[in-house]
Amino acid sequence: MELQQMPEGSRDGNTLTLPGPFEHVPVDHSLRRVDSGYGPGLTEVPAAAPATHASPSDANNVHNQPEAVVEGSGPPVTEPHIETTQTGPDDSQQSFSAFSKYEKLFIVVMVTLASFFSPLSGQIYYPVMPTLVRNYHLTPELINLSVTTYMIFQGLAPSFMGTFADTGGRRPAYIIAFAVYTAANIGLALQNSFAALLVLRCLQSAGSSGTVAFGYGVIANIATTAERGKYIGPMAAGVMVAPALGPVIGGLLAKFLGWRSVFWFLVIVSGGYLVFYVLSMPETARKIVGNGRAVPNEWWRRSVIQWWSKRQAQSDEEGQSAEGSQQQSPHTKRLRFPNPLRSFAILLEWDALIIISYVGIVMFSNIALLTSTPNIFGPLYGFNELQIGLCFLPLGVSSCLGAVLYGKVIDYNYKRIAQKLGAPVDRKKGDDLRNFPIERTRLQTVFPAMAIGVAAFIPYGWVLQQRVHLAAPLVLQFIIGFCFVASLNCLNTLLVDLFPDKPATAASACNFVRCCLSAVGAAVISQMLSGMGWGWCFVFLGLVMGVGMGLLWVENVYGMGWREKRLLKIERKKMEKEARAAEIQVEEKADAVVTRN
Repeated sequence: MELQQMPEGSRDGNTLTLPGPFEHVPVDHSLRRVDSGYGPGLTEVPAAAPATHASPSDANNVHNQPEAVVEGSGPPVTEPHIETTQTGPDDSQQSFSAFSKYEKLFIVVMVTLASFFSPLSGQIYYPVMPTLVRNYHLTPELINLSVTTYMIFQGLAPSFMGTFADTGGRRPAYIIAFAVYTAANIGLALQNSFAALLVLRCLQSAGSSGTVAFGYGVIANIATTAERGKYIGPMAAGVMVAPALGPVIGGLLAKFLGWRSVFWFLVIVSGGYLVFYVLSMPETARKIVGNGRAVPNEWWRRSVIQWWSKRQAQSDEEGQSAEGSQQQSPHTKRLRFPNPLRSFAILLEWDALIIISYVGIVMFSNIALLTSTPNIFGPLYGFNELQIGLCFLPLGVSSCLGAVLYGKVIDYNYKRIAQKLGAPVDRKKGDDLRNFPIERTRLQTVFPAMAIGVAAFIPYGWVLQQRVHLAAPLVLQFIIGFCFVASLNCLNTLLVDLFPDKPATAASACNFVRCCLSAVGAAVISQMLSGMGWGWCFVFLGLVMGVGMGLLWVENVYGMGWREKRLLKIERKKMEKEARAAEIQVEEKADAVVTRN
């Protein structure tokens, strides 16, 4: 879009004045290009509006971008003209992400591995619970408290850590999380009391649970809307595959090496990951490094590779010519104590509430399926712990396939709708979603997958109740796993699209609801199976998911309007904030003139 600069001069349309005590101070009304926050779409705003963002990345943030100056009237007089400058380069002229294809792949692999730990820690624990009952001379109900507290912290901790990752950066959030998680695993491997077990399980959950929310934030930082599906897919696969593999790993370790080996295994893999992360993983938060080209000022925000490269460049006299390819971060962003209320505030938005609620419903049904498998398959088929663990593999394999393959379907459908509407698809700079029906585009891929998944879920209980051959329930599990993960992948991608400036905070809100409903599902599924019977229990849960799809239809119809209202509200607040900032700046300038005179 071409922008014409307005001529300066007379009062009739060329000068904008502020009302109130500063109405005689003219403000330059020439136009400049800004990003809307939802892609490279350009918005015309006064050039002299103060640029408060402190980094190139904030030009992409609708919450930090000045929009307009308050109109007013008053006779034009000659006063000192206030000039404002923009810190950092204009991101509208740069690629959305400076990371190469292979760097993005590496980053996605790292966040996928990180997201694996939280569900793995929850499920790998189940095979050792009977041993702990005997070891501490406790009842199963007391040992189950360690599961309940784990799930509670799994829901609450990301509300703190997700907000911290959005404001303080992804890298320090990951490092703190894995340091706490690794230390908790060491304590669990060495503890000898139930009280210590309970406390350390809480710390273990608090350290690992935020990694899922961090992952969505990282992907939102490096991937445009057109390619987001294929990157979120692998991470979603890690979240869903871990519950299937956890019991198998835990059972093998507990059987051959003892129950403490489970926690030593987690120490080794998490400690190794932490070391490799510190060495190699760059910061991706756009508020700190923009599109990834800038180098953070603080040493702890840089990977060891970045730190060494910068040191070599500084010691090399000829290395100064390389400064054009890598910018210095223009500011220092302080770490602040996270505010968990920001995560809960996401739930006040209608579109987010609908999406997150349906994710919670699906996860309730999924955890009911997972939790009931050991209790049903053991007595029904006469399986031991290892054989029961192997029965989780079809669900794990299909979950992985659903996440990876359906991610490509999500991106294909986005491209198809964009071409149909004549909207450009820019995988380098990103797309403007302000007038794009992203809700309808994403949900089109949810409905068919979810319908097939519900159709396979409803007869699952009857198949078990009729004692059909083992192949039948395992095939149904395969279909259910593929469809559930594919649907959740679509919904999580949409959630990131709706809140691109705070994806980790939005993911934390989703994680809170998901974990709470999962905890409820794990607690009540035994009573539901015994009270309703296997067949009617799964019929009921399937019907709840089917009826719940009506919520997604509401989002499909009204979601775009809700999103526009939210953006207008944000812009209005920014307009008021920038007007107040302009008045303060004018007052300070006027006071300086009076002082000099």
